Amino acid sequence: MKDYKDYEKRTGISSACFYPMLTEDAFDVICDKLKYKVCELFLNTQSETEIDFLKYIKSKADDNGIKIAAIHPYFSGYEPMLFFTDYKRRTYESIKLYDMFFSAAQFLGADYVIFHGLGPRNFKEPYDCSVKEYADIFTLINEEAKKFGIELLHENVGAINYYIKDMIKINPEIRFTLDFKHSVTRGFDVLDTIESMGKNIAHIHLNDMYIKDSDSAADVSKTEMCRLPFFGSLNFFEIFKKLADINYIGSFITEVYRYNYTDIAEITESKKRFADFLKNF
Repeated sequence: MKDYKDYEKRTGISSACFYPMLTEDAFDVICDKLKYKVCELFLNTQSETEIDFLKYIKSKADDNGIKIAAIHPYFSGYEPMLFFTDYKRRTYESIKLYDMFFSAAQFLGADYVIFHGLGPRNFKEPYDCSVKEYADIFTLINEEAKKFGIELLHENVGAINYYIKDMIKINPEIRFTLDFKHSVTRGFDVLDTIESMGKNIAHIHLNDMYIKDSDSAADVSKTEMCRLPFFGSLNFFEIFKKLADINYIGSFITEVYRYNYTDIAEITESKKRFADFLKNF
């Protein structure tokens, strides 16, 4: 238990769990009903990066003792077009476009902005981008983030699962958000992904999966595929033992889709099961 004695200060939830609820309403639920101490804020529009909106979130967070650990930009779906085509002018201008997310993160006291990159596409389809070029572009965006005191983290969405070790070899300072569901849906064991990322894991999206031994990821419906933590069949003991072995000290952010649970009571129960697990780990 020594490795997770501070779990309450590290356990949180993403506002994305409530999408398409308005971001501020989702944050109210997190503060008023769920009583988490950490939150990842998914910003869904440009207006949600502006100061009046951010002041409301910051005031609410301060009043409730909540740490905004990370910002997740709604531009993530556009990142292939923004950063990874042959039209380099757009790449460089898009880096400055992300200043609004870095500035929002800075104002809210967040440490990280989350990046998807090429997402589910293969690096060569349709974008002609080598792993070296990819790592270099990611590093350029991260250098911009550092001007705001923020770190850009690459989430293991899609193709990046295949290139984690190569990315780290090219730039050992690249760090990651580990999302359990994105490992499994690409056919990877979460333990293998932890092994690949190692001490470069800075942030975790916590979720569970329900896959019978006879199932492949492609055979399971999206409703069954992702579940709240401790509502599925992942081997959390082995996962957290592996995380303790690499001395992971970051947050554990529950992130599922709205169709992965029925009501808030299930989130509360998931939170309790996670706490009980760590108390007895």
